[in-house]
Amino acid sequence: MSATIDKVAVLGVGLIGASVAAALRAGGTVAEIVGYSPGDDAQVARALGFVDTACDSPEQAVAGATLVVVAAPVPEMPALFARIKASLAPQALVTDCGSTKRSVIDAARRELGEAFLRFVPGHPIAGSELSGPQAAGAGLFRDRRWLLCPVEATPRQHCESVRDMLAPTGARFGTMDPSLHDRVFAEVSHWPHAVAFALSAAIAAGDLAEEAIEYSGAGLRDTSRIGASSPALWAGILLDNREACLASAARFRGQVDEIVAALEAGDRDRLAEVFAAASRWRSRLG
Repeated sequence: MSATIDKVAVLGVGLIGASVAAALRAGGTVAEIVGYSPGDDAQVARALGFVDTACDSPEQAVAGATLVVVAAPVPEMPALFARIKASLAPQALVTDCGSTKRSVIDAARRELGEAFLRFVPGHPIAGSELSGPQAAGAGLFRDRRWLLCPVEATPRQHCESVRDMLAPTGARFGTMDPSLHDRVFAEVSHWPHAVAFALSAAIAAGDLAEEAIEYSGAGLRDTSRIGASSPALWAGILLDNREACLASAARFRGQVDEIVAALEAGDRDRLAEVFAAASRWRSRLG
């Protein structure tokens, strides 16, 4: 396949950013893919063949790029937007891969100036408890949802262009209101990560922590898998989406309190009732 895009810049070449680069490289639609990360990730991605150049600055990376993909942690995005503003090509489109949207949009509106109209907020619904470009792969997004979350001022053609340029990832693209996005993902991703961390921390703090490691089976491994994710990354995500996460936490605490109360009372029927309602909903996930 001949290249149809001159240059794509990926800012933040960890698991997600490097996987975007790997997918575009495999798709053969981009003539040049460059990356920037403040640490060694961009150099590692270059060694793995995901990017052509590991740039020394975000300004260097975005110069002349048709598409800029900001895949850095959400707390780093405001500073990146501010730095790239003056170096963006006049027609360059910018998108992000952040797990929260309202704060990212606010930062982009504040820092990008007129280029904000060429910013298409995004969120690929894919990932792993692993991190870094070493864990990346071209197939990470295949058949997974990739949400675009434009604001009212975002031109529709920019959304279509971003979707078309990212089509080689194999993702299934859709749209969602940014505020709804943050509420939904507090429920399905952000608070569940906190629960997995809390469960792991509770077992680790007990006097059977070593025995739990030796004798645990699939139940604990499956339930706690995402508790092995990057602590710094997820602390940032939860704080960034704090209000929605606290609402999820309140509902979760209510259910835990119900279970504890039923256990304390020896109420088998109430315990089974709580579990049955949960099981009916969980069975719909497939």
